[in-house]
Amino acid sequence: MSNQSTLLDLVCAHRPQMKVALGVLIACAFLLALSAVFVSPGDDTWPILVIDGVLVGGGIVFFSGTYWYCTKRAMDG
Repeated sequence: MSNQSTLLDLVCAHRPQMKVALGVLIACAFLLALSAVFVSPGDDTWPILVIDGVLVGGGIVFFSGTYWYCTKRAMDG
């Protein structure tokens, strides 16, 4: 068994927790969108808002892709 296969087995074993992580990230994205209404690009908090948006967006993309791949992998074999 290769190291990549072992790593994928370990990651895919946590598929139920990925749904929880996605739920938390979606809630964070909702709160981020709500706070974006009150922050303009010239404010001091604008860089924090942008960094938070990148982190939340990246997390949603990562966990969605990983969850999809693990589900597909479980269905195939």
